[in-house]
This record gives sequence, structure tokens and C-alpha cells, in this order.
Amino acid sequence: MRGTGTGRTSTAPEVTGSTPAGEVLQATSPSVTVRLPVARAVPLRRDATYDAAGDVVRMPVEVQFLDGSTVRTELVLNGPQLYAGYIQLERAVAARETALRGA
Repeated sequence: MRGTGTGRTSTAPEVTGSTPAGEVLQATSPSVTVRLPVARAVPLRRDATYDAAGDVVRMPVEVQFLDGSTVRTELVLNGPQLYAGYIQLERAVAARETALRGA
């Protein structure tokens, strides 16, 4: 996965992995790896695309780190992940609509 840097970073090194604690492992050189705490990942206002060859959906996102730096990359979902996300988002939209009607 490769991203382009924005925010406080001029270029973003290649993202090499992730940890369950919301940190991204970032290679700054072949021998150095730094853990960056992730604040959130935000979908970009661009359409997700379906890659038929890989049978995956690619959604552009911006990963925002606690230090204020960002990196643009893509969220890649296989079929089961896509359907699970669809169900969860559908429920969240319904809950939001219910709350807005009651307010």
C-alpha cells in the first residue's frame, strides 16, 4: 500500500503494516521503522471503485495521525468485508435518521 503525504509531512514513506492499537508502522529507511498513532481514517469525497480482477472494492481515504500529519491511501475491501461494512453503515444511517427525527 502506498500513500501520498499531506498536512505536516511533505512526502509519505511506504506504509508497511499496522497494529491492533491504531498505529501504523512506517518505514523511514530500510533499517528504521517508526510507529505513528492513528487518530482516524476519513473517506475522501471520491467514488469507491470495483476492481473485478482482484474482486475487491477500493475506497480512497485519508489517514490522520495524532501529530497532525496525514497520508492518502485506499481502503481495500474483499467481498465479505464489503457486505459487513454495508450492513453496519446501513444500521448507522438508520440510527442517525431516527435520532434526527426525534430531535
